[in-house]
Amino acid sequence: MVHKVQTTAQRKEHKAIINKIPMENTAKTTHNIQPETPPSVPQSESPSPQVPKGTSKTLWYVGGIVVLVIIGGFYFLPQKPKTTPLPAPQPAIQQPTITPTSTLPRSKAPGIITNVVTASALNAQGAAASISSSFTKTDSTIYLVLTVNKPKVGTKIEYIRYLNGKYLDSGTNKILKPNVSYTSFVWSLKKPGAAHLLGTYKVKVYTNGIFEKETSYIVQ
Repeated sequence: MVHKVQTTAQRKEHKAIINKIPMENTAKTTHNIQPETPPSVPQSESPSPQVPKGTSKTLWYVGGIVVLVIIGGFYFLPQKPKTTPLPAPQPAIQQPTITPTSTLPRSKAPGIITNVVTASALNAQGAAASISSSFTKTDSTIYLVLTVNKPKVGTKIEYIRYLNGKYLDSGTNKILKPNVSYTSFVWSLKKPGAAHLLGTYKVKVYTNGIFEKETSYIVQ
C-alpha cells in the first residue's frame, strides 16, 4: 500500500475547502429563512371603533327619556306656598241657650183679691179711708189695701214692690181667721228725719204665689 505524502501546500488548500463548505451552507440557510415581521400600523392612524347598527336610535331614546325626567323633576319640585293674609277675627256671637222645659198649664187667678189700692189711712173695718196714688217723701204712712173674697184660713197674700222698674222689697200676709174682707200692707217712716224714696212705684199682688192684680203710685 503506497501512501501519498501531501505537501504543505496541499494540506492548506484542503483545509481551506473544508472550512469553506459549512460557512456557505450556513449563509444559504440564513439567507433562505427570514423572520416574519408583522405588518406595521401607522402611528398617526388608530383604528376607529365600529358602532353597531341600531345604537344611534337607542341613544336618541335614552336622551329623550333623560330630558323628560329632568323636566318632570323641575315640575314636581316643591314650590313655595303662597301666603294669603288671614281675615280679621270676628267677634264671637254667643248663641242663646234654649233649655227645654215642660209646658205647664197657665195658672188661673183664684179670684181671692178683688181690688187693690193705696191710701194714707184706714177706717175701722180695715178698708181704705183716704185713697191716693200720690204721696210726699215725708208722709208718715202709705197703705196698700186689698179687698179679698172670703179667703180660707191659711191663704197667703203676697206683694212685690218695684221702684223705677227695679225690685225694691216684698212681703206676705197670712189669713188667720175666716170671713176676712180686707187685708193690708203698710210702709211707714219710723225714724225721725226718714223719708220715702222719690220715684214711681209699682206693686204686684199674689194669692198663694199666683199673680192676681197690680197697682202703682208716685212719691214726689
